[in-house]
Amino acid sequence: MRRIIGASLIGLGAFLLAAGLLTRFYVAPALIGAPADVYKVTRLKAENATYFDAAAAAPRTGATLVATNTVRGDPDSAHDGVAVWDTTTVIQDVARGTTIEIQKQRFAFDRRTGELRDCCGAAIGGDTGVRQSGVGLFWPMEVRKKGLELFDPATLRAWPVAFDGEERVGGVLAYRFVERIPETKVAGEVPAVPGGLLGRAEGGPAVPVDRYYQAEGTFWVDPRTGAPIDQRQRVLSTLRPRQGPGRLVVADLTLRMTPESQRDLQAVSADGAAKIRMLETGAPLAFGGAGLLLAAAGLLLAARRARPARPDGAAPAPALRRG
Repeated sequence: MRRIIGASLIGLGAFLLAAGLLTRFYVAPALIGAPADVYKVTRLKAENATYFDAAAAAPRTGATLVATNTVRGDPDSAHDGVAVWDTTTVIQDVARGTTIEIQKQRFAFDRRTGELRDCCGAAIGGDTGVRQSGVGLFWPMEVRKKGLELFDPATLRAWPVAFDGEERVGGVLAYRFVERIPETKVAGEVPAVPGGLLGRAEGGPAVPVDRYYQAEGTFWVDPRTGAPIDQRQRVLSTLRPRQGPGRLVVADLTLRMTPESQRDLQAVSADGAAKIRMLETGAPLAFGGAGLLLAAAGLLLAARRARPARPDGAAPAPALRRG
């Protein structure tokens, strides 16, 4: 009987050891990654901003702008380790209650590496012909300090991001990355602009212009999950005549993430880090530890010998009692 129980314990222990290995090396990699079904809202605010109010055909200075970014996952389009997220950014002048710009993007990317994929209707502003590369909204799970490029929807290309040190953000020792986009001509036709808005004499013909964009973005990333938990972006966008002098500032502002959005992102990242630890360490150790204990107990039971019987088959004599 002992040997039967021992063999059963050994079998159960081996099963739990195998379960621990499968959890660590198969289940965890399959489950850990960007969620296909996601909904989140983040806000960035710019104080003392300058922008061109197209509706009023006038420049605005000293404005407070809020950029509200809403991300929605499209789980029906997810497949083969690829997630698809749709994002809408609405930029508003708080005091005037006016909407300055609405930006829409659709990103398809690898759930673990964050690398953008050219599939699933990925588009910038509805244009599916834009070739997206690098990483976008989702950074690599195993964030590295070198070799990263971040896609920029304004210039429609990826730019290098440089590791800029470590900094504690909300109790997390985060990696700080900086993306610098030099002054770049933006593709696309721009309506001609009255010469007076460009600093030229009033009353002349409208002047053909091109749009130029430059920016510096700073991102704080939680190395436990690869999730951005804070962000700052300095933007300068201008219109320039194709010939001759002049310039019109379209946007000159520094966007900073609001404290509420910082706390929300940090809480989500902390929750993700706890789940990753459970899948990669907690569950495998629990399965493995229980398996080893059961297997050891089974070996001990199986190794114990039963008390040998008397050679003549007679029952052992009863012990004598003292009267």
